[in-house]
This record gives sequence, C-alpha cells and structure tokens, in this order.
Amino acid sequence: MSANPLQEVAETPSSLPANDSPLPRSKRKPRRDKAERGLPPDTELADLATEYLHVQMKRWPKLVEAGLLPAIDDRVIAQMVVDFKDRHRGGEVDAEALRPLLKYADKLAGDYNRYSCDNSDPKSIIDQLVNVLEKARQENRFIPWQYVYADYSVSGLNPSRQGYSAYKEVLQNKDQLIETTYIDDFTRASRDEVEWWRLAYLSRRLQKRMIGAGDGFDLSSPNWDTMISVYGLLSRLFIKGLREKVIRGMRGAARRGGCLGKLSLGFTRRARRDDDGNVVRDKEGNPEYVPCKDPQTCGERRQMFELFADKCWSVYRITTDFNAREVDGWKGWTQAGIKKLLWSPSAIGVFIWNKTRREYDQLEKKWAIIKNPRRDWVVHYDPSLAIVPVSTWSAARKKLSAMRRKNPLTGRKMSRNENSATTLFSGTLFCGYCGSELRLIRSAANYKVMGCYNGPNGVHGCKLSASKSTRIIEERLLNFFKDKLLSDKEVEALVSNANAYLAQEAAKPRQNTKPLKASIRAKEASIEKSFHRIDGCKDEALIEAYEKRISKQQKEVQTLKLELRRLDSENTRPPKPLTADAVKGLIGDLRGLLNQEIPAAAESIRALTGPITIRQEKIARRKVGARWIATFSPTLVSWLRQRAKAKQCPDSVTLEYLSARIWITPETLEIPIDQVPKYERIADEVRKLADKGASLETISRLTGISRDTVRDGVRFSRSGVRPSINVRTCKRVRKKGRKGPTLPPKKMRLSAEVARLRDQEKLPFVDIAQRLKAAESTVTRAYDLAHQAAVEAAAEDGCTPDRGRCVGDEKLKERIRALLTSGRRPAEIARFLRCNAKLVYYQRRLMRLESVQSSAKRSSRQAKAKRHRAA
Repeated sequence: MSANPLQEVAETPSSLPANDSPLPRSKRKPRRDKAERGLPPDTELADLATEYLHVQMKRWPKLVEAGLLPAIDDRVIAQMVVDFKDRHRGGEVDAEALRPLLKYADKLAGDYNRYSCDNSDPKSIIDQLVNVLEKARQENRFIPWQYVYADYSVSGLNPSRQGYSAYKEVLQNKDQLIETTYIDDFTRASRDEVEWWRLAYLSRRLQKRMIGAGDGFDLSSPNWDTMISVYGLLSRLFIKGLREKVIRGMRGAARRGGCLGKLSLGFTRRARRDDDGNVVRDKEGNPEYVPCKDPQTCGERRQMFELFADKCWSVYRITTDFNAREVDGWKGWTQAGIKKLLWSPSAIGVFIWNKTRREYDQLEKKWAIIKNPRRDWVVHYDPSLAIVPVSTWSAARKKLSAMRRKNPLTGRKMSRNENSATTLFSGTLFCGYCGSELRLIRSAANYKVMGCYNGPNGVHGCKLSASKSTRIIEERLLNFFKDKLLSDKEVEALVSNANAYLAQEAAKPRQNTKPLKASIRAKEASIEKSFHRIDGCKDEALIEAYEKRISKQQKEVQTLKLELRRLDSENTRPPKPLTADAVKGLIGDLRGLLNQEIPAAAESIRALTGPITIRQEKIARRKVGARWIATFSPTLVSWLRQRAKAKQCPDSVTLEYLSARIWITPETLEIPIDQVPKYERIADEVRKLADKGASLETISRLTGISRDTVRDGVRFSRSGVRPSINVRTCKRVRKKGRKGPTLPPKKMRLSAEVARLRDQEKLPFVDIAQRLKAAESTVTRAYDLAHQAAVEAAAEDGCTPDRGRCVGDEKLKERIRALLTSGRRPAEIARFLRCNAKLVYYQRRLMRLESVQSSAKRSSRQAKAKRHRAA
C-alpha cells in the first residue's frame, strides 16, 4: 500500500458499506431558452387565468353583460395560456382590440408579478394578482389579460428577467393603453435599488402611474423618491443579511464535506451517518447529505482520464464518443465540458467551494464571473472519493496546459455574432437538425467559414458536420436572388398575379350586411331585457333558466359578429393595381442595400428571406465534404410593403392589402450550396457551340477559357462524366519575387501589335512570334483577341476563324509542295522554311486530296472511253 493516500485509486462502488446506499443522480436538463425563462408549466398558467376570470367577472359584471369577458371553459383558458406565453416571449399586443373596454372603465392598467425561488409556492402569483385586481377595481381601472405579466421562480436581483423586460417594452409603446402599473409591493418589481430608480424614472417620463397594492406605494405622491430610498435601504439590508446567513451556512456545510450544488460526473450523494450508523438530520427532520461515488458514472469519469492521458485520445474524439453513448443520459457534451472535468480536482477527492462568485455588471448589462481571493476558498479533501490517481490527473492537467499554450486563440477575446452581423448571412442561417444559429467557425480575413458548433461533435444529435466558405454561401444565394427571385421575369409574374387577384376581388358582388346587423341588435336587446328581468326576480330556478338563455344568445351574438367581420372584410373595395416599374424600383433599393455596410445588408436579406434552415447531403464519388441544402420561404410581398411604407410609395396601400390576404401560396425553396467547378458552370454554353461544329480551340479563343476546361465542360454536359483529378499536378507553385501590381496576360499586351503586323504588314505568324519573342500559339491567341467578332462568327458557323493572308503565301506553298514531292518530312520542312508545321500538314493533305480527285477523273475518262469503243 502506498504511503500517500492520494496515490491510491478509490474504492469501487461495490466495496461501499451496505448502509451507505447512494441516491441516483439528478437528470440533466437542457438549458432553457432565454425567452422561456420565467414561464411555469401550463397548468399553473391555467390556474392563473381561471382565477383572473373569476375575480374580474365578479368585480366587473357590466363587462360580462357586454361579452367582453368570456365565459370560463377549457377552450378559453387554453387560448389565454397561449396568449400569455406569446407575450412573455416578446409578442405584440393588439391595442385596438382593447379600446371597447374604455367604455366601462376610466383607464386601462397593467400588472406585473414575481416570486424568486423554486421552493416557493406558485400560488403566490395568484395571490399577488388578486390583490392587484382588487386595488385596480377600487380606482375604477381595468386590467386586461393582455397586460398581465409575471416571472415564475426568477430572482429580483436579475433586471433582465424575460417577463419584466417584455412588460417594459409594452409600457414604452406609445400605441398601448396602459395608464397605471400595479404591483403587489415594490420588491416584486426588483430587489435592486438601481433598477427601482430606472423603473420609476421610466414611468415618470412616460407620465404613467405606478401603484403598490400591498405596501401603498404611489409614484405620483410628493415623497415618492424618499419612499424609494427607504425601500432600497431596507431591501439592501435584508438581502445583505440573508446572503451572509446563507454563505455562513454553506461555508460550514463545505467545511464538513456536505453537498453544495450539482455534483460533477462520477459523484452522487448519500445520507450522512453518525458513529452509531444513524442518519444525521437537521432541525426540520430532513437528512443531511454528503458526496459519494456514483456506481453508474464513476467508471465513465475514470475512463475519460484513461482515454485522454494514456491512450492519447483527443478531446474532440472523447466528446463525440460521450454523445454517441449518451453518457449520464445526456447528448449535450461539449469539448469545453470535457476539459473542465479533466481539469477539476474533484477527480482526486478535492472539492473547492467559493472559488468564484457572480455579480451583475450594471454597465455591461450582463452577469460577470469574478474569481475570489484564495483565502476565501473552502477546500475539503476526502481520499476515499478519489476516482483516479494523482499521477493520472497530473498528466491530464499537463496535457491540457500544453494544449492551451499552443492554441492560437489563447488570450484573444472572441467576438459575438449577436452584437453585429459579420457576414451577409449572419443571424439568418440556422441548422436544420439542432436549430442552432450557424456562426463563423473560421474568421480569417479572406477565408471565412460558417458552420454549426454542435455538428462536428454530434451534440444534441446534430448531423451538420460539414462547413462552407462564406464566399460559396454568398455566391450561390445572391446569384439565386439576382437570377430567380429578383429577376424582371419573376417581378412581372408577381405583379400580374397580384393584379389578377385584385381584379377578381373587385368583380365579386358585395354582400348586404344590414339584415345581419339588425339581427345582432335584436339579440343584444333581448339579452338586455333578460338582464332587467333577472334584477327583479327572486326565483332561483327562473334565474337559472334566464342565465342559460342569456349564455346561448351571447354565443349566437359572438358568431354573428364574426360573420359580420368577415363580410365587412370581403366588402372592402380593393385598391388600385400595382405597377411593375414601381415594384422594380423597390427591388432596386434592395440591390442598393446589399452594397451598404454588412450589418445593414444582412438585416435586409433577413427581412426578405426569413430564417434559412440548412441540412446536408453526401455527394457521390466524394469521400469527404457534403453539399448544403438551404430551405426558406421568401416573403417578398411583406418586404415590399415595408419598403413602400418607409418611402411613402403610392403602392404601399395595395401592398398592405395584399399582405393581409391569402392570395398566393407561400413557396418553399431549396437551393443547393456547394462549390461548382468551372467546367460545370460553362457546360451548357460550350456544348451549344460544340454541337454547331466549333472546335475546342475556337471555343477556347472565344470564351477566354483554357482548352482543357472547355473539353471537360463539353464531356460533362454530354455524358455527365467528371474529369479525374491528379493531386500532384494540381499543386500550385507560389512564385517568389518582388511584390507589386500584377501585369495583364501576355496575349492582351501583344494583341494590338500582332493585329497591326498581321493585317497591315502581312507578316506570317512565325515571323511575328520571332519579332515579339513569344510562342506562335500566344501570337495567334492575341490576334483572335483583337478580332473577337470573327471568332464569334466562326464559332456560330462551326468553322476555323479567318486569320487573314500574309505576303508570299503562294511562293511559300509552292516551296512546301516541292519539298513534299521530294520526300521530305513535314517537320523538317517547317524547320527549314521557318513556318508553321500545321501549314505543311495542311498542304500535304491538299496534295493527297488532289491526287485522289485526279485519279478518280482519270478512271472516269477511261471508263467512258471503254463504253464508247464498245458501242
């Protein structure tokens, strides 16, 4: 046995005493979205909505008579729950729908409620709401359900609470009808005196009242600032005393080795026992707990160190393996989480408490983690809880330190995409598998790459493992916008369909709504008469019968009002038709917006396309990489409406009318995003020229593309065969030399001089090449560049371009024919006469053709003479 207990590997779970049965680890829960924080289960919201209707129907009977407070049933409660959740997430409130309430109340008001701890009773929100509604009724102010906000189990020290922030947004909206804000007591709004002053000054600036239903606070009183100061002092003393008591208790528990917070992987808790084996309980009778090794995950923690330190697995590989096996029932393992577990001293039985603290930074508007001085740490060491030896843990720490030193991002502050868009599609692309926003995973100046952070590791089951260059993404999507979505053809089709719909709506006959309005008035009068009869009636059975009749008639009135609203909408005269020129002008504005700064251009693209989801699919005959498929539904009409309204365009009324109606089926588009080789992009173009008979060389001269690329494009267009790529021959050699501006190609620099020498001085291409010290092929390319029209005509006719004639061509041909007749080879003749070898081969081909033709004529004459002699 080793002398140092830290060197011993901890006991296995099977060796633990029988009376020390560990409790199961708590299940890991995914982190809630920011917009979801403060929302309770739907059952709690249903109870809140039911209690709201009970109190309001009791206090505001006239609203019940008018049908502005619905009857309590499951459908109404479910709709109220959905409305509360939508507003909590930041949804808008329709203020126009609340204006009829002003006939029965002096003003409309809002309400905010909150409680702090998960251990508190959720009914506290209901009790606060009831107090607020009673206080508002005393002041003859009605609180609609649309103005009720709350945060469940959220600390008042956090000023960025979702429900609180959503209510302040509604409060600042000038179109909303909130005149007074009611809270049960001032501490419900916040536990931070700074946030109190901000809320108070915000309400005074907006000239809106703030009333505390329980503590009597009134923002309109002369001593409101004194009351805030007193409340702030009392709240600060209360929070400070409570925090000191909690920290003192937690410090003592940490010193005694108790459980504080969530235990890391490999550990769980068990009941503490005294020397006699009895469970130690607190004054309330609850057992005290201490950490112990978890039988299910202890081996996983030990295996993590073995894979990293002994088998040299990378953190990426360990993360992928943990997600694939769902260790601890969790698929959200990340590389940062694995590194923290490898670095943590809890693996050797050392537990540190109070190492850091969280404080809210009022300037930065976020929570900051601050490291406490070492003297404030509480360190507890239990050798029996060691999962791995110190030697293994030290080796893992040294390896992590070396990785951190070598990492080029060490010490560099990472930028956040939420602050400002860094690319044209930042904040627009989302993963189709896990829903995360695609961000820059490489942000070099000229080589920016976007991808999903969860994809490479398979976090949360994400399969988007491939990444794409922003150049490819922007090129493919912007070209689609230019060629398809924003093309003149598509705009004209959109305008044509819209005008056809407007003409169809204008041709519809108008419905007569007078009988329907008369029926509604008659039923409302009957309901009013029934209410008067109830007032003087004492028979309970008769009253119940009247109530059933009123309820039935009220439902009929609501149905008739919905029908009347529909008919009024259909009877609305459609505005004037759209004009194609005006719509094209608005789209021209979009093209201008794309040329602005990246954040503004990104916002314009996001308004046009909406969220774009990305998935991937494998590419045949390719081992690595994948093709992205972008799926989105463009909202061109909505974007045009916003632009027309901003510019006060005459077509804004028509676009507003079209946006409010279903006249076109939203089209879901799928765009492949991948690097398209050059030969594939030009395949259709070069095939058309090749089918007309143009040679590859002529097409190359016409398009300015190399002959090999043209050949690959024609082959791919006809057979779909891709060229085989030799990696060795594709490596580019970077030329080392002086830095400076790059010169244009040689054929472009010599184009004018070659055309002059050939057309004016009638020199052959061989002499021109020697004079200009260039290759003969370069000279011919330069000539074709200067005579582009002739090359285009030759490509259309499928023949070789006419490159003129030089002086002495006939004499040169005679000398070539004489040398060919003497038996000299074409290559020798070309070197001897210093001419193009093609010319020599061409003359030899003509001589052979003339020989064949002459022999055919001679045979024909002989046959004719033979027939003549026979006759």
